[in-house]
Amino acid sequence: MAQRSFFGTIRLALLLAVLAFVALGAWLDRRRSTDWDGTLRVTVYPLAASGDATTRGYLAGLDAADFEDLEGFFAEEAGRHGVALAEPVRVRLSRAATGLPPLPDADAGVIGVAAWSLRLRYWAWRVAANDPLPPPDIQVFAIYHAPDGGPAVPDSLGLSKGLMAIAHLYADRDADGGNLVVMAHELLHTLGATDKYDRATLQPHEPEGLGEPDRSPPYPQDYAELMAGRIALGAREAAMPEDLSQVLVGPVTAREIGWTQ
Repeated sequence: MAQRSFFGTIRLALLLAVLAFVALGAWLDRRRSTDWDGTLRVTVYPLAASGDATTRGYLAGLDAADFEDLEGFFAEEAGRHGVALAEPVRVRLSRAATGLPPLPDADAGVIGVAAWSLRLRYWAWRVAANDPLPPPDIQVFAIYHAPDGGPAVPDSLGLSKGLMAIAHLYADRDADGGNLVVMAHELLHTLGATDKYDRATLQPHEPEGLGEPDRSPPYPQDYAELMAGRIALGAREAAMPEDLSQVLVGPVTAREIGWTQ
């Protein structure tokens, strides 16, 4: 029993040491990625959630031009907040990821989530290592689901520790605008931006979740704040933006990602 306890302690100590090393690396990456003294390289890896013909056909038709609005959005919003960088984000498309990333178990505890995070980072590192493109600053794994009215897609997530995002999207041209909003939202999570909506009601917080927080009267808003994800039409009413032309980066989010002080 004592021997098992000793080796269990050693395993725990090694895991904690690895996590500390990874956390330090993540902190350094975060500092570097939010100083905005150079263009951030973002690589998008499109993946199919299932093997249905609709999703496969949609993915085959994707090219780099489908993500140009992401670059334009971040250039416009960064400039609006005073960032003197003509191209804050450059998006590239890669087919280097051939399988789905590991996903966390729904009932995973703290140790389970930590172990999953390490597996995900190793998996993402292998994808980048096998990619002929230059190493990215941020990886976005875009998982497309068939638009057939099936089960709700899982929540997307963006990880500042590791600078990677998993975006669950729809393989439907009519959903292209909304897909880019989701990707932009998760991309800013990797840079430290926080959600600005009520998780129970999905209603944007006031004022930080409003696209135009200084508007008087505040409602209805014309734009969604990116990290709130919805256009606040009233104190208890909101609508999804159709595309990035209906989205702004608010002052709190701009401060969180280093665009302002």
